[in-house]
Amino acid sequence: MISVNNLLLHFGERPMFDSVSFFIGSDDRIGLVGRNGAGKSTLLKILAGQQNFDKGTIGKPKELTMGYLPQQMDHDLDLTPWGVAEKAFAEAQQLNATIDRIAADLEKAQTDDEAMELATLLAHAHERLNTLGVSDHDMRIERMLKGIGFAEPDMHRPMKELSGGWRMRAELARILLMQPDLLLLDEPTNHLDLPAIQWLEDLLRNYPAALVLISHDKTFLDKLTKRTLEVTGGEIIDRKVPWSQYVELRKVEREQQSAAAKEQQRYIKETEALINKFRAKASKAAFAQNLISRLEKLDRIEVEDEDLRKMLVKFPPAPTSGKIVCEVLGVSKSYGPKQIFSGAELTIAKGEHLALVGANGTGKSTLVRMIMREEPYDGEIRLGHNVIVGYYAQDMPERMAPQRTVIETAEDAASEENRTRVRAMLGAFMFSGEDVDKKVKVLSGGERARLALCCMLLKPLNFLILDEPTHHLDIQSKDVLKEALKNYDGTFLLVSHDRDFLTGLTHRLLELDDFRIRDQHMDILELIEKRKALQGADIGKSSERVKPEKAAKGNDQRASRDREKELRKAKTAVERLEKRLAELEQEEKDLQAQVMKGNLPSEQVEAGYKKMGTVAKQIAEVMGEWETASAQVEELAEEA
Repeated sequence: MISVNNLLLHFGERPMFDSVSFFIGSDDRIGLVGRNGAGKSTLLKILAGQQNFDKGTIGKPKELTMGYLPQQMDHDLDLTPWGVAEKAFAEAQQLNATIDRIAADLEKAQTDDEAMELATLLAHAHERLNTLGVSDHDMRIERMLKGIGFAEPDMHRPMKELSGGWRMRAELARILLMQPDLLLLDEPTNHLDLPAIQWLEDLLRNYPAALVLISHDKTFLDKLTKRTLEVTGGEIIDRKVPWSQYVELRKVEREQQSAAAKEQQRYIKETEALINKFRAKASKAAFAQNLISRLEKLDRIEVEDEDLRKMLVKFPPAPTSGKIVCEVLGVSKSYGPKQIFSGAELTIAKGEHLALVGANGTGKSTLVRMIMREEPYDGEIRLGHNVIVGYYAQDMPERMAPQRTVIETAEDAASEENRTRVRAMLGAFMFSGEDVDKKVKVLSGGERARLALCCMLLKPLNFLILDEPTHHLDIQSKDVLKEALKNYDGTFLLVSHDRDFLTGLTHRLLELDDFRIRDQHMDILELIEKRKALQGADIGKSSERVKPEKAAKGNDQRASRDREKELRKAKTAVERLEKRLAELEQEEKDLQAQVMKGNLPSEQVEAGYKKMGTVAKQIAEVMGEWETASAQVEELAEEA
């Protein structure tokens, strides 16, 4: 599908990609991994045709369609999420026009070769149009937007009224509705809550397209990918296993490589000793020369340089605080008519490690901003005796002064007694040498996140409030931060949607739901399973028939029986139409295969395409009947 050959790209003197080659097949599910700054996002841009490169070639079919979701993009702020999603079907309108044009050209074709070429183009256009399935696009848009987390009213709000996260969700919905041949997704879970991540995971698991995915969510990678490409040191390491297996495989490979290199060095030393022993003897000179030739022809095993750089995070001992660190007492909060909290209560004790979880919009970031006095509220929030708060806001990397240098930013944050430790601490967060003199504005998102975390460690704190601290961190840095938080002897309140990061990290979870804070004394994976079970029970409960009251028993039962009869009839019609659709689609595929053989007379090719046109019209008619019948089933099911 896509062939990358000898790709070369320099940024300054450093090669980001040094003669890189690989192939992406139509069934590939690829996790693109590597440290921050290695070039993952740049490679995705190159594949999407939005980044130039110095040398090499990228081969792909003309008819290949791609859906590319970058981490940052420009949005049409006057559109609504519905309008953004609707753009996915613009291709269908173009295809219909293309089909009409090709069909007209086919009728005027002068030679068999010309007719065959046009027939092939027409077949591709029809196949793509069928893949898009545009006849039910309103229903598909609504289902997609709901699945990705949009409430009904928000589907029709202008994008300018939505946060950056919700704008990216609308773009993701558009891309998924396009049904491209290849999905290129750069951190698609960054702005999603847990329910939306699980929904996207379920959707992508069976999505009929090749996938190249950048993510720092190990669980997400393991569930969706079967192949891993690691960008490291200007090269690509390619293994046909998902992330977790890749880590273990690379560990074994390095051990084997190291052992083989040691064995080779032993052989070289022994051979050189023999050469020195026999070189001076005339009777053994030929033997010695033979040994020399062997060594010259020997391919030396080079042990790969492993990138062992990582953050060295260890929170300093927390100053002593009172037994109660924070109390939320009868707190209510609303934004206009939208209620966020109503009489919420929470007590955080000294030494507790807590995480706030819940769907987007339930108030997680709002709660931490209220604790930090950044949001007004009704009720009372009290901090305990000698509580010293360290706050990492979700937008903390963007809050830093862009014109300040790395070292100036750290010195500004350091307490007086820690100012002498600034350079050492920056080194622990992988800022060394000239890095410390870089201005904040030129740092990547991951580098800014590391700098913000470094600043927190340069002053004594005993209550950490961390709102999505892993958003810009690579997998290795997240693991280091998780281990540091596990060993922290103070108190922390964490907001995160990263399942792997949360697993085994907290003492209890605080779930925000129904305007309140609910205690959940369980791990995140247990809570996810509990929520799934409850959803299943709710679905079963909602499908139960409610018995009519005795006073109106006769009329209600008769009406109910009539509705059930109509419902069964409508369901039968839907099943019949679905069967007919499958038959017609198979007939269309058979006709396509027949005319694509390449050895048929032109009149048979033309007849085949005329028949395909008839079948396409029948498909459209049956699809219209199916939509009507499906809508009737939904209406009757609600009434029943």
